[in-house]
Amino acid sequence: MNGALAVHWPPDLAGLPPAVVIWPLLIGLGAYLLVTAQPLGRPRPDLAERVRRLDVDERMRLRLNRQDDQPLFRSALLERMLRPAVEDVGGWLRTVLQRVGLHHASELNRKLELARAGVTPVQYFGEKALVGLLGAALPVAMNALGVHPFGPWPAWLCIAGFAGGFIAPDWELDRRLAARRTACLMELPGLLDMISLAVSAGMALEPALEAVARRSRGVVGQELQQASRQAALGQTSLVAALSEMAERNGIPELSAFVGQLRAAHEQGLPLVQTLSAQADALREQKRIRIVEEGGKASVRMIIPVALFVFPTLFVVLLVPAGVQLLHLSG
Repeated sequence: MNGALAVHWPPDLAGLPPAVVIWPLLIGLGAYLLVTAQPLGRPRPDLAERVRRLDVDERMRLRLNRQDDQPLFRSALLERMLRPAVEDVGGWLRTVLQRVGLHHASELNRKLELARAGVTPVQYFGEKALVGLLGAALPVAMNALGVHPFGPWPAWLCIAGFAGGFIAPDWELDRRLAARRTACLMELPGLLDMISLAVSAGMALEPALEAVARRSRGVVGQELQQASRQAALGQTSLVAALSEMAERNGIPELSAFVGQLRAAHEQGLPLVQTLSAQADALREQKRIRIVEEGGKASVRMIIPVALFVFPTLFVVLLVPAGVQLLHLSG
């Protein structure tokens, strides 16, 4: 009797059906995601926070300083289910990298603010871990599905896939920053001309910048709008806001433009001639950049031309000639 009621610990899981083990794990994971996912886990603002948002100036400051909470996934279902887990993994990964000295918080925050506004460092590291896991799981999935174009996928490809997926968000971030700098260089000459026209028409520097920024929709126009709003709210002076804008973006041409404005504002230098000369120099840089990109495009066209155009051309020219030769020899 006692032997019949004896319980062996730990239990033998090998003899259990897989559903008995898998379903409790899936239900527990779903309950965890349901409790921690937004908006169920979002803390409600207290009364002091609600009263503070009633102030117009405070709402403007929040609008200038806040970062939009952008979704990590296009699917709302994946956003609710996976975002808490991704943020947890990202927070743990950021802590580990900070302890070993491989994470520079200020530089990463600056890059994310410029290129991916609304994405926090925790979410960014979670995205790196998620993409890395997908890259590591790709060879395993290929082996499981029987897709072996070059034989079974080796195990070291999982490590390479994880490394490539982990670095891929960094490449994408650098690509966005490079595109942002290119857009800034393309936009600056026109803005300089507009500021020169406004100043030559009799407007002071502050109203001229505000008017030009209000009518601009590009990268530099948005930065000038933010600097003008900060100066209008009394948070800082216009010169300090422009200097902060140039330091945050880290673009040499924009820093030179801000330096010219600061010198004209502080020392009373002739602004129209200075801005006109700088606009001409930027146009020359723009022309040189376009010529360089055209040269790179011609080099990149060699590979598709050699792989697709030349073989087709040879087939079109040589096949009829070969058929004629066969007829003549027959």
